Amino acid sequence: MKKSLLFLCLFSWKVSAQNTDTRLLQDVYGSIQPTNVSTSKFISATTKPLSLALPAGLLIAGFSTKNKTLQQQGWQALGGFVIGTGITQVTKRVVLRDRPFIKYPTLFAARVEGEEPQYSFPSGHTTAAFSTATTLAINYRKWYVVVPAYAWAGAVGYSRMRLGVHYPSDVLAGTVTGAASAWLSYKIQQKWLNRTKRKSAN
Repeated sequence: MKKSLLFLCLFSWKVSAQNTDTRLLQDVYGSIQPTNVSTSKFISATTKPLSLALPAGLLIAGFSTKNKTLQQQGWQALGGFVIGTGITQVTKRVVLRDRPFIKYPTLFAARVEGEEPQYSFPSGHTTAAFSTATTLAINYRKWYVVVPAYAWAGAVGYSRMRLGVHYPSDVLAGTVTGAASAWLSYKIQQKWLNRTKRKSAN
């Protein structure tokens, strides 16, 4: 009896959460009628190039100038991207949540060409964007770096909903995953550097 009641409560909560998620997405997405989303398409398309350009640029600059700090920041940025991508892809295949335009074709349509019907939760674009933004925030703690970085990352998350390919909860999960991945990469590198320094001192 208790198990049945618990299952009923969990099922009801899941349905309620899904309905809330869908309603919130409808507010962002707007009408099913064609609309101009060129800005959202552009912002969404910048995610991977910029997320890969950051570690590549730092590593190239670091090795060409023999600057150890830039090298470390480059590996940190790359680590955050790899960790975030790995977590996202594994989670997608565990949760198996359909994208909005697949589950609710009468409410949403994918407004971006070539969008594969892969699983929705969490948002990979949002994960990559917030990993990049958090890496910049950790290493360059100036408002004129942090504010634009997170504004861009937030715009990426919004664009994924505007294009009808992710729910708000997908974007929220991507935000947390991306920021946590960048922070984890930073902590791993700091631990490795401290260990290297201790070995050198000995």
